[in-house]
Amino acid sequence: VHVRMKELFDLVTEYPDSLPAVRELSVALDRTGRLWYQTLAHEWRNALMARLLHPGAETSQIIEVYINTIKVLREMDPSGELLQVVTQPVRDYLKGRSDTIRCIITSLTDEENGGDLYEELRRQDAKPLEEAQLDEEDEEEPPTFDWEP
Repeated sequence: VHVRMKELFDLVTEYPDSLPAVRELSVALDRTGRLWYQTLAHEWRNALMARLLHPGAETSQIIEVYINTIKVLREMDPSGELLQVVTQPVRDYLKGRSDTIRCIITSLTDEENGGDLYEELRRQDAKPLEEAQLDEEDEEEPPTFDWEP
């Protein structure tokens, strides 16, 4: 556990190539009975803050590492406890960056440079609104401005 704790940031940046090491750390944590969870969360938060959350890092890079952190933490801790603790500083930092929304939208819509978010959207077989099917709650006619509840 100690060895992998020092490599947490690298495990995230190299994901999915680091998946065997992530699984190894997950097994080690399970065997110790969550003894190391608090230390792991503290080390991980510190690594993210020191190596990622600074003005020199591009917002798109921060988002990419954030997405990989989520994937790694879901693999290691399906309960989501570590996810909430470890990623809170990243969420707070991204809220303060002026280009966060633009980077997220670009990641969702840019076919050439979209990255993980674009691929996730494609993988979920999302349909454009024009192709969406109506359900029983949808009305036949479009809404008008004189609508009354």
